[in-house]
Amino acid sequence: MKCPVCKNGETRLGTATLTLERGQLTMALCHVPAQICDNCGEEYIHETAAQQELDQVETAARQGVTVEVREFAAV
Repeated sequence: MKCPVCKNGETRLGTATLTLERGQLTMALCHVPAQICDNCGEEYIHETAAQQELDQVETAARQGVTVEVREFAAV
């Protein structure tokens, strides 16, 4: 797809590191599937993957986790 940010690049399948914060929790999620612009580097996470990651953050926050690093694993 054409990148909506720079309007010049095309996105390609790759992976990204997603950092999420919720209250006192900071979670880094590595190797999340994403479309990445070959011009500006903007990363686009698929809605399904993003929802999975948000669910993981909510669960970790309820458990009292403050810092966590995880590998992406599709559910």
